[in-house]
Amino acid sequence: MFGTSTVLRTRSYRASVLSGVAMLSACLGGCSFYGPLRVTPIKTHGRVVLRPRFSTAYYRGGGGNPLNFYFQQNTSLGGGGIIRQIMLMRVFWTPIPGQTPISRTAINATFRYIVITPNGAGMYEGAGFVWLHNGGHARVMHATILQGDLRLTQATAYFRDPLGRARIRGDIAAERSQNKALTLALQAQRQFFRSTYRHRAITR
Repeated sequence: MFGTSTVLRTRSYRASVLSGVAMLSACLGGCSFYGPLRVTPIKTHGRVVLRPRFSTAYYRGGGGNPLNFYFQQNTSLGGGGIIRQIMLMRVFWTPIPGQTPISRTAINATFRYIVITPNGAGMYEGAGFVWLHNGGHARVMHATILQGDLRLTQATAYFRDPLGRARIRGDIAAERSQNKALTLALQAQRQFFRSTYRHRAITR
C-alpha cells in the first residue's frame, strides 16, 4: 500500500512470545501496563522521544480476522502550518514468524508511522508484539504495544529524521468503526503520496 513493507519470513518465535507473556504477567502483578505511547530512538544522541497524543483513533476488523488501527495527531505550527503524525497498525490474533526491518523476532503486529510536515514527509515501518485487552468486537479496543521496532523506509528530500532507528511501546485505545478506520487510512495514503510527489521521495 505504501511501497516498502515489512517482510515476513518463517522463523521460530517461541522465545519472543514467552518474553511478551512474562512482561504482561509482571504488569498484572501491580503496574498499569506501559503508560502513554512513546517512540524512543535507539541512539538517543541528538534525537527526540515522541510522545504522541492521538486525538483520532479507530479500528476495524475482528471475528478472528486481523484488526486494523488508525491513529492521528495534528500539531499546529506558527504561520498556519500543521504537522501530522499518523500511525497505521495491523494486529494478528495469533503471533506469526516474522522479521522486522531491524531484527528478527516474533511478531503479531506491523506498524507504519507517518510524519507529514509542511516541507515533506517520512514513513517509518516495523513490527512487534501487541497485547489486546478486549474481544474482537469491543466498542473501544484497549491494547498495549509491548515492544515494536521502527526505522525510516521512505522520506522526501528535505525531511528531517528526528528518530533514526527507534522502538515504540505503550498503551493505546481506539473506537470501533469499520467505515472511519478504512476511510481515514485511505486518506492517509493519499496525503503521503501527495507530499512525496510534491517534495520528491527517497527510498531508504
